[in-house]
Amino acid sequence: MKIVTSALVLLLTAAAPLVAQSPERSVIAELPQGRLVLERSIIPDGIAFNDRITIEQGSEAVDVFESEGRAIQQVVAEDLDGDGVSELLVQMDLGGSGGFREFELLQFKEGVYLPVWLDTGYAAGEASISDRDGSGQKRVYIEYTDTDAEPQVEATAVFEFTGGTLQRLQK
Repeated sequence: MKIVTSALVLLLTAAAPLVAQSPERSVIAELPQGRLVLERSIIPDGIAFNDRITIEQGSEAVDVFESEGRAIQQVVAEDLDGDGVSELLVQMDLGGSGGFREFELLQFKEGVYLPVWLDTGYAAGEASISDRDGSGQKRVYIEYTDTDAEPQVEATAVFEFTGGTLQRLQK
């Protein structure tokens, strides 16, 4: 009996680090649909991430997006199509030593946020949404390191929201 108890204690102790920690919560934005909240959960030792974005209205929370193992680094909420409702640009770290990022755009349609664009493979990428040229149209900018160039150089990918998705304007 003592051996079985010791084995059980050892097994439970070894499994404890694999349990996700309590999520860290931060408010991203106040939207007409409710409060946009990022919940970050990490399994100890950085093995995987269980990040998610929710919209809270009073005591109710509706899931908007789950990271599926990727770490959400930032969420930018901006109205790209002029309908008065913010699209959500989610920037995620793919893990590993390369510092590569993945970006996903969500658009509010028929009462829910739906994915309308996904792009990946940007080394050290950072996203922003702004009207840099004064045209009155907001665009998505991704600053990244071009690892295909020799030597590596800093580059900017520019995207415009057209036809319900993002279209790249320049490389």
